[in-house]
Amino acid sequence: MKTTTAVLAIVLIVTTAYGQTQSNTSAKSEAPTPISGMDTKALAGSARASKLIGSNGYNGDTSIGQIADVMVTLDQATVTGIILSVGGFLGVGDKLVAVPVNQIRVGPEARFITDLTKDQLANAPAFDFAKLE
Repeated sequence: MKTTTAVLAIVLIVTTAYGQTQSNTSAKSEAPTPISGMDTKALAGSARASKLIGSNGYNGDTSIGQIADVMVTLDQATVTGIILSVGGFLGVGDKLVAVPVNQIRVGPEARFITDLTKDQLANAPAFDFAKLE
């Protein structure tokens, strides 16, 4: 009698464990649900901000500065400006300049191009993150 009870207990435990494994497996095999409004084609044609920062900006073939940061409006989730580090040499004597995003375009080979000249950027007011309200 004790053996029969033990066997029934083992069968019950194994059956319960098997049922739980099956329900966990079926939950894991469900396809993920995409987030509404996410356009994968738009993502494919996008650039990561982490890859933009540090890239050079050009006027023709002349490097005019380096992208130091990207400004995004929080309420509209749009890029409003690019902060360029201009002037100086090897990071010494440079200044930050805010450039409207419509003044920068992406050219061949993912080069960031602007019609702004080195002189225009040198004469532009310095951008100061501390003065943002």
